[in-house]
Amino acid sequence: MKQILVVFLLSVTLAINAQPFRYIVAADGSGTHTTVQSAIDACPDNERSIIFIKNGIYFGQTSIGTKTVASSKLISLIGENRDKVILTYDKSLPMVTKFEEATTFQAYAKDFYVENITFANSAGNTGQALALYTAGDRQTFKNCRILGYQDTYRSKKGTRGYFKDCWIEGATDFIYAGGTIFFDDCTINCVKGGGYIVAPEDAYSTIPKASTVCQKFLRVGFIFRNCNITANSDVAANTYYLGRPWNVTAGAFYLNCKLGKHIKAEGWQTMGGNETTACFAEYNSMDANGLPIDITGRVTWSFQLPQLDVENLLNPTYIYALSYTTSYDPETFCSSPLSPTNVKMIGNTISWDAVSGVAGYLVYKNSKFLTAVTETSFNDNSGENGSYSVVSLATSGVLSSPSTVTAIESIQHSKVAFKISKDKIYFSEPVTYAIYSLTGTKVDESKSCVNSISISSELKGIYLLKTEDEYSQEQIIKINLP
Repeated sequence: MKQILVVFLLSVTLAINAQPFRYIVAADGSGTHTTVQSAIDACPDNERSIIFIKNGIYFGQTSIGTKTVASSKLISLIGENRDKVILTYDKSLPMVTKFEEATTFQAYAKDFYVENITFANSAGNTGQALALYTAGDRQTFKNCRILGYQDTYRSKKGTRGYFKDCWIEGATDFIYAGGTIFFDDCTINCVKGGGYIVAPEDAYSTIPKASTVCQKFLRVGFIFRNCNITANSDVAANTYYLGRPWNVTAGAFYLNCKLGKHIKAEGWQTMGGNETTACFAEYNSMDANGLPIDITGRVTWSFQLPQLDVENLLNPTYIYALSYTTSYDPETFCSSPLSPTNVKMIGNTISWDAVSGVAGYLVYKNSKFLTAVTETSFNDNSGENGSYSVVSLATSGVLSSPSTVTAIESIQHSKVAFKISKDKIYFSEPVTYAIYSLTGTKVDESKSCVNSISISSELKGIYLLKTEDEYSQEQIIKINLP
């Protein structure tokens, strides 16, 4: 009996290790854990752990490490769908030092990576309510949403972070505090109420005057490059500032950004006199249509950057090497791996060519996560056709673009003799059959072998006919019904 139990446990372990995720979180119990926190807690130290989170709403506070003890875990969180994997909380506080008590997700760890996840605080206009706090160096976010109202996202002094293709929204100082944080190709969305987008506190790094064409100190705090600064439809024009300086060493730059009509003509607002030493600047600001905006009304203590400073200095490669001994190359880190090629389907088996260096593959069916594997094939025995996508998973957790195969692409034309008349299909031998639309919906079938099919008058156009003979040989035929 003990030997049987050992064999069973070994089989379960091998089955778990056969997929590329250390853990899978699912609120419905179909994964290894039902909460993100329990999956994080189970991960080992000093070893990359990729956690996959299935679609669902996960309520409560989650943290990697604590304010007093940072974590040495190397975590990658990957969501099934950005808009359907939601980590949320609903608490707010007055402006006090214990902001952590009103924060949905806190990351006290280095080299944290996230893709396809929404972090939200639904407290609304009730006080300080953070959706995300990054308190570790080299934290990277790709295709994520960070939603809130006041103080939506906070970053810690002395840390570096990078956001790629993300959506961040709020009203009052909703991107704030310290560090050097780069936002690439993001949407920065303002909600009803009016306020300030950024409130930088402490730019850890400074580019000296002698290194610049503009002959100014460049305090490297928050940098927005190629971003869309948008607003909800109920936000009035001329109600938002680009930012205000929370501290004397504050810095923020908007580079090649599109600004909506809600941005005030003066651009920036004072805060306790800190503007005298703060560094707020723009380069090539445009309207929503990509046309240059009128900057003549900007406050006198802000300035416009020259092209050479933008191209040579204000990029991740340059700024993340300033004042740091550990390298950080987020653009390379979050670059997508190669997508699977030669994706095909024969019968119930979907297969593809191997991609070098990846941890495994995610298989989706009709845009819903189906499975994750380390092999280059998967058998779908559900009996229902559909559209399949395969995604490569890098060892860091970064996903590739999907490669898709549809029912039409997987057809193997049959040599079985058949004839289509006005209202019947005749076969040269007995078969069972099922008729599917091109989207995979079953419209007719038989449970026993027949030599002919009566065609419903409602079936017209192109369909897929699946047959099985007496020797269990399956074939799929594309037919055009008159």
